[in-house]
Amino acid sequence: MNGHLINHIMYADDLVLISPSSAGLCQLLRECEKFGMSHDVKYNAKKSAVMIFRSATLKGCSIPEFKLKWVTLHVVATYKYLGNYISDDLSDDDDINRQSRTLYVQGNIILRKFSMCSLEVKLTLFRSYCSPMYGVQLWWNYKKSTLNRLHIAYHNIFKLFIDMSKYESTSLLCTLFDVQYCQSVIRNIVYIFMCRLDSSVNCILNNILTSSLRFTSRIRKHWNKLLYMNT
Repeated sequence: MNGHLINHIMYADDLVLISPSSAGLCQLLRECEKFGMSHDVKYNAKKSAVMIFRSATLKGCSIPEFKLKWVTLHVVATYKYLGNYISDDLSDDDDINRQSRTLYVQGNIILRKFSMCSLEVKLTLFRSYCSPMYGVQLWWNYKKSTLNRLHIAYHNIFKLFIDMSKYESTSLLCTLFDVQYCQSVIRNIVYIFMCRLDSSVNCILNNILTSSLRFTSRIRKHWNKLLYMNT
């Protein structure tokens, strides 16, 4: 990328290997085995998996075996990494559904524990625990119906917090109680993430920002459309 080879990404004790070919991935796995033996590092092959992003022309191709420490790694269509669901078709529907479930779970737990609190306290709890949505800035490929279900989950939980029927006007209630719409929450998170990304000093991110991907990537186009264009 931009003259630099990026074939692995590490975060804490998590490692991602990236290769454009199966042979290249097998070579990277062998390098991991050598590193583990020389530095007394153990890899958990049972928690590891392989995901293949294939074009339409390669859908019917056979998949070779990938092994780590003589254990065959499973090839998966969906994998949860750092709390986000990643799919081999690049769809974000599974991760949006995860966030919808999280809203219902968190909202109901908070309401059960703080049901006797004042309305002001409940609104503060809602803004603190339900408005932040983990990973929302990474969504760009999804069905409108899936995102609509997230909007409904967010607004339904908000109405439960203020003890209102789910059939009441969402726009009116959000205005009266000074609570952001779900769409506004998403745009705000995306904007903050873009600002952090553009000002980052990370060498990998700088390689992306100084390449053509900054302007041609589909996720960047989605951010611009979300923030600066009427849809």
